[in-house]
Amino acid sequence: MSGFRLVLRALVTGPSRRRPIRALLPVVGVAIGVAAVAAIHHANRSVIESFRESARAVAGRSDLAVVGARGVPVDAIKRLKFLWKVGSFAPLVTGSAVLDDATGEVVSIIGTDYGAEGAVRDMRLVAPATGAQRASLLSSGTVLLPIPFASRHGFRIGSRIPLSSGGVRTQVTVGGLLALSGLARAGGGDVLVTDLFTAGRLLGKPGFVDRVDVVLDPGVSKDAVRREIESRLSPGLSVEPAGRAALAAGRMARAFRFNLNALGSLTLLVGMFLVANAVSISVLRRRPEIATLRSLGASRAWIFAAFAVEGLAVGAAGTILGEAGGLVLARTALAVVSGTVSDVYAPAAKISAAGFGAPVLYAAVAGALSSFLAVLLPAAEAIRVDPAPAMRPGSTESIRRRRLGPRAAAAAAVLLLAALSSRARPIAGFPYLGFAAVALVVLALALFSPIAVRAGAGSARPLFARLFGPAGRLATAFFGGSLARNAVAVTALAMALGMTLAMITTVASMRETVRTWIESSLRADLWVRPASGRAGASVGDLPAEIVSFLQSVPGVAAVDPIRVREGSDASGRPLAVGSSDFRILSRAGGAPLLDGSDSRKTAEAARRDGEVLVSEPYSRRFGASRGDRATLATPKGRKSFRIAGVYRDFANDRGTVVLDRSLYLDLFGDARVTSAGILAADGVSGEDLRRRILTALHGRFAIDVTTNRELRRQVLGIFDRTFAVTRALEAIAVAVAVLGIANALVASAVERRRSFGLLRALGASRRQIRGAVLLEALLAGVVATIAAVAAGAAFAALLIGVINPQSFGWSFVPRVPIGRLAGAASLVLVASLAAGLAPGRIAAATDPAAALSEE
Repeated sequence: MSGFRLVLRALVTGPSRRRPIRALLPVVGVAIGVAAVAAIHHANRSVIESFRESARAVAGRSDLAVVGARGVPVDAIKRLKFLWKVGSFAPLVTGSAVLDDATGEVVSIIGTDYGAEGAVRDMRLVAPATGAQRASLLSSGTVLLPIPFASRHGFRIGSRIPLSSGGVRTQVTVGGLLALSGLARAGGGDVLVTDLFTAGRLLGKPGFVDRVDVVLDPGVSKDAVRREIESRLSPGLSVEPAGRAALAAGRMARAFRFNLNALGSLTLLVGMFLVANAVSISVLRRRPEIATLRSLGASRAWIFAAFAVEGLAVGAAGTILGEAGGLVLARTALAVVSGTVSDVYAPAAKISAAGFGAPVLYAAVAGALSSFLAVLLPAAEAIRVDPAPAMRPGSTESIRRRRLGPRAAAAAAVLLLAALSSRARPIAGFPYLGFAAVALVVLALALFSPIAVRAGAGSARPLFARLFGPAGRLATAFFGGSLARNAVAVTALAMALGMTLAMITTVASMRETVRTWIESSLRADLWVRPASGRAGASVGDLPAEIVSFLQSVPGVAAVDPIRVREGSDASGRPLAVGSSDFRILSRAGGAPLLDGSDSRKTAEAARRDGEVLVSEPYSRRFGASRGDRATLATPKGRKSFRIAGVYRDFANDRGTVVLDRSLYLDLFGDARVTSAGILAADGVSGEDLRRRILTALHGRFAIDVTTNRELRRQVLGIFDRTFAVTRALEAIAVAVAVLGIANALVASAVERRRSFGLLRALGASRRQIRGAVLLEALLAGVVATIAAVAAGAAFAALLIGVINPQSFGWSFVPRVPIGRLAGAASLVLVASLAAGLAPGRIAAATDPAAALSEE
C-alpha cells in the first residue's frame, strides 16, 4: 500500500467510517447551500431566457429598428420605401390584453403587416390550409393563435375571444393557428397575432406603430443605411440596433436577480464554514496521529493532500445531494421570482422554466470551489504541526491563545478596509464593492471569533458558577478550552444570524419607508385603472375620453390623469416618462421631496416655469439633482428641462421624469391615461363615489376602481411577496449554522471522553455532565448572538446605506424592529440549546472505566 494511501486511511477514511454521522453533518450543510444556489440560479436564468427568447422572436432577422418617443407615425413609414432597394422592412405594434373570461390571463398582442412579415420574422401558418380560407385573415378583428395556446384554452378557428385592454372590452375572432416557432414564441407563446389596424384599435394606438424592423441584404453597409434613414426621418424618430430590445430584456430586473443570487450564496457560505469547521476539527483531533505520521516520514504534501481530499469529498457529496434538492426547490423559487417580475417589472411576462443544465453546473462549481477554499486553511494548519509539541495535551490551544493579539489587529485592519470599500461608487451600476465590504465584515468576524469565545468563557464563568454550580463551571471551561473548534462554529452561526438580523432590519426599514411613501404620495380618494388580470396587474392605457367622463360624475371634485410610459434620455438610455396635473399636485400634494421642501409650492413653480420633477432612482442613476437639467427624447426632438425637485419613488428602479400634463400633451401628443386619481367632493365618501363611478361607466369602460386603503394594501402585498424568498433563505442559513454548533459539540464530546470518564470517576453525575454540555451549547449560542448583533449592525448599514441605493436607487429611513430581532435571537438560542442534546447524551453515556483504560 502506498504511503499516501496509509496517510489517507489514518487521517480521513478510517475516522469517517467509525463516525459516519459526524462526517455527514458538513455534507448536509453543503447540500443545503448548493440546493439554494441551484434553485435561485435556475429561477434567474429562466427569467433571463424567457425575456430574451421573446425579444428575439419579435426582432427576428432585423438589423435595425426605427423607433420614436411616442411610436412611429404610419405616415412616416412611406419615407422608408427606399429600403426595398437594399433590403426589406416590417412595422410592428406590441402590447398586452387580458382574457375577459374566468382565467383572467394576461396575453401579448402583436400587430404586423402580413405581407412584409416573411422577410423579417418567421411565422408558419398551420390552419387554414387553403388560399381562399386564408383570405379571411385580412379581415379586421381576426387573430392568429399558437396551437398550444389555442389548445389550452379550447379555442379553434371561428372562436370568439373576449378581451379587455386599456379600459375597453372587445372581442376578436380566431382566424388561424400558428406553429410554435418564430413570432409565435413571443410572450412565452401566449400571444395573439393580428394585423396592424386591429392591434392599433385593441391597444389604443391608432395611427402609430411601435417600431419598424429593417432587414438589409448581404453586403449592404448598416451604417450607411442608418444615416440615410435618419436623414429622412422627422424629429423624435431615431434608428437603433435591432439587438437593443434583447439587451434591455437581459437587463430586466437585473439588480433584483443579482441581490437574490447574493442571498442564495449566503447559504453556501455558511456551508463553507461547516466544511472548514469539520476539517479543522479533524486536524485538531488528529494532531497526535499527524505528529506520529510526520515522525515516520510522511511528507507535508501528503498531510495536506489527505485533508484536502476530505474537504473535497465532503463538497462532492454535498454537491450531489444539493443538486437533487435544487431540483425540488427550483419550482418554488421560480414561482416566487416569476411573481415578483410580474408584479414589479412586466405584468405580461410569461416565465418558462429554463433547462437545468447550466444551474446544475454553476452550483456544482460553486459547491466544489467553496469546499476547496474551505479546506485550505485547516489543511495548511495540519502541515504546520510540529511532532514534538503536538504530543503534549493542550498545545494547540496554547498556540491559539498566543495568536489572539495579532488576530485582533488583523480584524481591525479588515474592518477599516470594509469601511473604505463601502464608500466606493458602483461599478457598471452594481454595488460590487458593497458586497466586497460585506465579505470583509465576514472575514473580520472570523478573525475576531476566537477572541469572543475566550472573552465569553471568562465573562460567563462567575455567573454560570453561581447559577448552575459545577455544571456551569465545567461548561465555561469546556467552551474556553476548545478555542479553535468553537470559534469556527460561532463564526458560522454569528454570520448567518447577523445576516438574518440585518435583513429583518433592512426589510422593516424598507417596508416602513414604503408605507410612509404610500401615505404621503397616494393622496387621491380613489384610483381608476384598466381592468386587471388574474395576477392583479393592469395592462394597457385608458382612453383619453375617460377623463371627461370621470369629471362628469357627481361627487368628483378633481381628476388627476396620470401617464407613465417608456422613454429615453438624449443618449438613448431607458427611463420612464410620467405626467400629472401639477395644478392638482399643488393643491393636494403627493410627491414627497427628498430635501423636505414643500411639494405643493415646488409643483406650482414647476408648472409655471416648465420644469420637471425627477425620481430618486433617476437622480442617482443620472447624477442629477435639483437645479440640474434632464433631457428627454420627444416626438418634437430632444428637449431639456430644469429639475425643480427630486421626489421619493419606489415605482421603478430605472428613474422617472415627470412633466406637467399640459407640457406632456404639447410635446408627446399622447392623451392616454395610465391611471387616474380621483378627489372626492366634501361630504362624499370614497365607497359611495366608487359606486357612482362604476354605475356611470358600466358597459362603456373596463376599469378597476380602487380606494386609497385598498391600493395601499395591494402595494404592501407586492412588497411582502417580493421578500418572501429572502426570509426562506435566511432561515435555511441559520439552520445550517446550527448544524455547525451541533458538529462542534459532538466532536468535543468524543474528544473529551477521557475527561468525562475522569469526572465520572471523581463523582460527577450523568446529569451534571449532560448539563455542562447543554450549557456549553447555550453559551456558544449567546456568544454567537452577541457577535451577530454587532455583525448584523454592520451588514444592515451596508445593505441600507450602500447596496440598496446603488442597486435600485432607493434610500430608506433606518428602523430597528426590536421585537422581531429579539424573537429571531431567542429562536437561535433555543436552537443552540437543542443542538447540545445529542452531544450531551454522548458525553453522559461515557463509561469511566473504558475511557480511562484508553489512556
